[in-house]
Amino acid sequence: MIHRSILPALALGFLLASAAAGQHHDMGGRKDYDDPGGGDPNPPANCSGVDAKITINGGSTSFSPATVTIDAGQPVCWNWSGTTMAHNIKADDGSFSSGQPDTRGVFQRTFTTPGTYGYYCEVHGSRTAGMRGTIIVRDTSGGGGGGGGNGSGTGPGKIQLATAAYSVSEGAGTLAVTVERVDGGDGAATVKIATANGTAKSGKDFTPRNTVLRWENGDQSPKTFEVPIKNDTSKEQDETFAVKLSKATGAAMGTSSATVTIHDDDGGGGGCGASLTAPSQLRAQGQSAGDIRLTWADESAASAYRIERRQPGGAFQEIATVPAGVTSFTDSGLPGGALFQYRIRSEGIDGLSAFSAIAAGATDGSAGACDETRALCLAGGRFEATVQWRPAENEAGREAKRLRLPETPGSGGLFTLSPHGDPQLLLNVSDGCAVNGHYWLDLAAVTDAELTVKVRDTQTGRTWVYFNPDGSMPAPVRDVDAFSTCP
Repeated sequence: MIHRSILPALALGFLLASAAAGQHHDMGGRKDYDDPGGGDPNPPANCSGVDAKITINGGSTSFSPATVTIDAGQPVCWNWSGTTMAHNIKADDGSFSSGQPDTRGVFQRTFTTPGTYGYYCEVHGSRTAGMRGTIIVRDTSGGGGGGGGNGSGTGPGKIQLATAAYSVSEGAGTLAVTVERVDGGDGAATVKIATANGTAKSGKDFTPRNTVLRWENGDQSPKTFEVPIKNDTSKEQDETFAVKLSKATGAAMGTSSATVTIHDDDGGGGGCGASLTAPSQLRAQGQSAGDIRLTWADESAASAYRIERRQPGGAFQEIATVPAGVTSFTDSGLPGGALFQYRIRSEGIDGLSAFSAIAAGATDGSAGACDETRALCLAGGRFEATVQWRPAENEAGREAKRLRLPETPGSGGLFTLSPHGDPQLLLNVSDGCAVNGHYWLDLAAVTDAELTVKVRDTQTGRTWVYFNPDGSMPAPVRDVDAFSTCP
């Protein structure tokens, strides 16, 4: 059966005309990277003579070492050459960048302000995962950190991990964890430090360690805790374990837990070269006030599928594993009227695949009339539509401005993600009950902002949800099974 298009000509024309403005890639599909900036002029060849040197070797997708601790005013130099993959360096806060990825290069930056600076490779990492690293810049002016002093008048201070996240290559040999005593050094102080299992297991992926670190009166020098990292020949995805502080005496406790990410160096980890394909076509649909059903496409090489869930703004946690050949799962016992996001990955003899695209779903909420003050009311008020978007990583979500579509009165609307901007998202609902017993939804957008689209059936509380992650351009969506709530 051929269904006629219900996207109005006006809106479709707008989408085609605006595609160039909304697209962040050129005609060849190459991403536009930031121009170089924030680096020192004329860095030395091969970082010669620089104490804080970070290297990338061969086909590695990790920085070595991944965490560097320096004093304020010292330079850090990155050197990569002869690699089989192109890399670059980009600060989490955008303050520096080495520019376009390349298979060789030298980049140097002098850090003058104390603090913790995260960075990543834009090809193989992100602000939160993959190929990333950390620069810890100590304050040597006497305001905390550094060594020496008699501890007079400063108080006992606090003991803390220098950073809450570490990244290390499987072949690095050891990981050095820095523990600081800051904001004072009066009196002796101790703290217990130990490793704890995560997806990385002690004895298999790292050697478990625990000890007690000690500071004498007046001592504010950082202490180093080394964890041996085990190497193997198995192809694996990134794995994590924790380093935790406990039982501090003589000082208060600051940051007490850090997550360590181990990157595979056998060509199968970190999402590069894995033999397993990520599951596709993941879909999440509310079934009742307590159930959401997931479906996805089969991946024949998988022996199992691992399912993770989070609420918006939270962290993903694994909730279930299903065997190969099963392509659906019902998440039960959930609260009513709640929205959840899901992702899954394949498991096989070569380890784990990358994660699927994120799918969002919602349990049934309460029925009730469409709120015209905050939502777009469609199909004579039968459906209530809202769009929430996040303009930047550290900004709170905002409701998109809604614009009714004149050519489809009551059934369609446009949304704009800025008070005075052009429309960037089209949503349309139509009555397909006579065709397949469902209401249909069409969605098209020309933005790569993070956004969540929610459409609620005001008679039943059933809610349709679509999620688009930051940096991804959504493909047009036609869902002819959106609402099985006819008439």
